[in-house]
Amino acid sequence: MPQKKNTFTVLFLLFCSLNADLLAQNYLILQRGKNEKSRLTYEVGESMVYLQKGLDYYIQDVIREINQDVIVLEENILSLDQIEVIDIRNKDPRNQTLSNMSLLPVAAGGLLLLAGGINSLYADQNISYDSGILVTAGALIGGGLLLRPLRYNKFKNRGKNKLQVIALDELEAEEEK
Repeated sequence: MPQKKNTFTVLFLLFCSLNADLLAQNYLILQRGKNEKSRLTYEVGESMVYLQKGLDYYIQDVIREINQDVIVLEENILSLDQIEVIDIRNKDPRNQTLSNMSLLPVAAGGLLLLAGGINSLYADQNISYDSGILVTAGALIGGGLLLRPLRYNKFKNRGKNKLQVIALDELEAEEEK
C-alpha cells in the first residue's frame, strides 16, 4: 500500500511542476487600439510570418521563447520594435468568416446553374439556360469572388496597432499583492 502512495505523490509532483511551466508562459498580443475583439495571440511553438525592418522579404519562423523585451525564434532573435509587419492571413479568425461568406454566394450561383441545367434537360431534353438564371448566377458568383480580397492580411506595427508581451507569471504575482 505505501508503494501506491509514493507513486501517486511522485506523479502529483510531476504534474504540478509541468503545470507550473505551462502557467508561466508568455504570450505575444497583437491588438489594434482598444478593440479587444481584434486581439490575436501568439504563444511558444507557433509559427509566425513577419517582415523585419530593413528587409524586403517575409520570414517564417517558429517562436521558441517570448520575453518582455525580445522574442526568441528558431532562426532569429527580435525585439518588438524590429518587427514591421506580421502576416495574419492564417491566424485571424475573422478571415475564416470572410472566407465562408465569400464561398456561400459562389456555391449558391453554382447550385442555381446546376438546377437550371437539370430542369432544362428534363423539360427540353437539352441543356439551355434562361437569361434570368444566368444573370442571377453570375451576380452571385461575381459577388462571392469580390468578397475574397477583403481578408485581413497584415498587422502593421505602427499607429494604433500594438505589439505587447503578456506574462502570465507577472499577472499572477500582481493579483496576489
